[in-house]
Amino acid sequence: MSAETTHQVVVSETTTAPTENNTQRCKNCDSELLGEFCHICGQQDRHYIRSIFAVVGDLMGEISHWDSRFYRTMIALFMRPGFLTQEFVKGRHASFVPPLRLYFFVSLFSFLILTSLIDFTQIKPTDELTDKQQANASISVPTVPTDTSEAIDGLRVSVPFATPEQENMIEEKVKYLLENPKLLVQRLVSLAPQMMLIMLPFWALFLKLMYPFSGRFYLEHLSAALHTHAFLLLSLSILTILSRGSDYITSVTGWLIVSNVVDWIENILLVWMVSYMLFTLKIVYEQTWGWTLTKFALCGIGYTLLLTTAFILMVFIGILTA
Repeated sequence: MSAETTHQVVVSETTTAPTENNTQRCKNCDSELLGEFCHICGQQDRHYIRSIFAVVGDLMGEISHWDSRFYRTMIALFMRPGFLTQEFVKGRHASFVPPLRLYFFVSLFSFLILTSLIDFTQIKPTDELTDKQQANASISVPTVPTDTSEAIDGLRVSVPFATPEQENMIEEKVKYLLENPKLLVQRLVSLAPQMMLIMLPFWALFLKLMYPFSGRFYLEHLSAALHTHAFLLLSLSILTILSRGSDYITSVTGWLIVSNVVDWIENILLVWMVSYMLFTLKIVYEQTWGWTLTKFALCGIGYTLLLTTAFILMVFIGILTA
């Protein structure tokens, strides 16, 4: 081999070696790459400075992948009790939306639906009701005083551990809200998402106490709580949409069959909501039907107490912040 040929080979090796070396090392921390992602810093071995058409193509691919994962998650959430919790506990996270992100999305969607479909203008104080409405109210609730203004003026509020000045302030707010009830309803609806989110960790703790020997960590119970509450919120949204939609269609067309069909669908959905919670306990915690039914009843009592406490707290906060 001539000297000139040897020189060309050496130059070629020195110019191609850095290129091969660059493709095998992370551009962020310079660690050796063992795959598509760096095992040290986590950065993907990907070139972002490229054609705009390639960027748009990757973006459309990620959107379609997210959509497929989202729809797959929503179908499993509504149709397969306990399935998403089992998949999350087994570490299969890539195929479905994570529990917390799923709950936030469903919660946002549900409360947007509920707040948009509630007609606050129809909530009126008793003084503004018609004679017929007041007559119906007096029939259904005979103890309601006929003179609402006198009842409100005579209202006295007693709050433990509160000073007389604080009691007077709360008393004035209560009187104002009784005269303007739609303001209180709006406030309660706006506080409901926060109260539900605060209630979730306590419900997960209750599940932990109900299954002390299950060998499951607290976060596993929390994932079950997130999935079941996401299902309940989604079901309530569907019920609300069906109810308001059937009322509108019936009022426009006069077809009573629409209302009757929707009533049947709503009853089926209500039965499914109860069955869903029972099947979730059975599938996730894998106990006998006897233990599952017993703990389902205890969970119903515990959840009712927890929900009542949260509602009272929400009303109290709504009065103070109104």
